[in-house]
Amino acid sequence: MFKIKNKIFKFRLLNKSAFSIGEVMLSVFILGVTMLTILTLYSSGLREFQDERDSIIASMLAQEGVELARNIRDNNWAQRDSATDTSPATFENFNNWTTETDSNNCRADIDSNNVTSCGTSKVLNVDINGYYVHSAGTATKFRRTIDLDYSGDDLIVTSFVSWDGSNPPTSASSCTVIAKCVFSQTTLTDWGTGT
Repeated sequence: MFKIKNKIFKFRLLNKSAFSIGEVMLSVFILGVTMLTILTLYSSGLREFQDERDSIIASMLAQEGVELARNIRDNNWAQRDSATDTSPATFENFNNWTTETDSNNCRADIDSNNVTSCGTSKVLNVDINGYYVHSAGTATKFRRTIDLDYSGDDLIVTSFVSWDGSNPPTSASSCTVIAKCVFSQTTLTDWGTGT
């Protein structure tokens, strides 16, 4: 009886057909293309995520540049002694090189009370406290310039931030997210006459 079952088993085993070499190669090809597509989509998504993160950080740094200029203007006003006092002037700490007919790229840091000339370095560094500053620290990919344009008694402040390794443009029309650049703009007025 055992011999009969063994012969039936061998007969069934010999009649089973396996995958052909062509079927195996087709399966490996499909699996390879699928894996390559998944890896490409994953790496593309990771790059897009990093660009979006950088765009958000740059937007906040651009807004910070405008707020630093606003803070300097407000501190000038707060230092006045009376309602008739006009010293310091509203835009005094924007330095002597900025005149009412001038338009200059400049910089301000969280730890300074004035706006200074950018010179050649517009790179933002991270200091030991985690703040983005132009002074000493670990260099980042972000660069910021603050453009001051006087318009009568008003000051138009535009803060440009780029994150592609080059200096930001000074024109809002050429500062786009595709060019890895963002800007924030506000108009500061000479609103205070004293305390």
